[in-house]
Amino acid sequence: MSSFIIKIIAIISMICDHSSDALIGHLSFLNIIGRIAFPLFCFQLVIGYKNTKNVEKYLLRLFIFALISQIPFSLFIYSFTGNFAMLNIFFTLAIGLLSMYVLDKVNNKWLAIIIDIFLILLAEFIKVDYGGFGICLILAIFVFYKDKKSKSIINKDLKENENFLLGLKNNFLFTVVYFILCFTRYFMYFYTTSASIVIAEIAATFLPIIFMFLYNGKKGPSMKYFFYGFYPIHLIILVILHYII
Repeated sequence: MSSFIIKIIAIISMICDHSSDALIGHLSFLNIIGRIAFPLFCFQLVIGYKNTKNVEKYLLRLFIFALISQIPFSLFIYSFTGNFAMLNIFFTLAIGLLSMYVLDKVNNKWLAIIIDIFLILLAEFIKVDYGGFGICLILAIFVFYKDKKSKSIINKDLKENENFLLGLKNNFLFTVVYFILCFTRYFMYFYTTSASIVIAEIAATFLPIIFMFLYNGKKGPSMKYFFYGFYPIHLIILVILHYII
């Protein structure tokens, strides 16, 4: 499964999620489907970081689209919550990219961890979409996920038992950490929301791990700016439809 296909799946599930909020109401079946989107965007961010030749340019691009998307996002959020106080997903991804860079490049790992804890708390404090959970998920994918180039269990060319067992260990750890994050993201809602809905949200948030393991390391068709531009445009359309309908 190429990066392009994964992005398409993420966009379709995001449309389902946002369409429900704008046109139907929150916590519908479409919102459950929408839980698939964010982990896949995080996954693509990690893949993008590992393959980019210019992290600074990548970070600047995310920040520019964060600024472009904020007014459409604020209008969208206000349309069904009456609240402007949240920053869009590009801010989340920008902080996540910075957290990966810190962990990767700062030689003193304890210092890197302290900085990343600060970035997690910052994401929660300034109320970016998905908050500190989003940054933790990005870091978990970055640290524990091993793609085919990293000799993981999903690499069909593995022949040596040592590499196979290492890949098995890495992906088992990734699966466990990922599930714990999914559970901690929603478990608090057991007290305020139907248990079946909370379980469905946990399951749908965990489901993208299948697509991550099916990733074949290929990019697919290049439509980079389409994916960036689609986010603010679809929000504007949904806000207009919300007030018309």
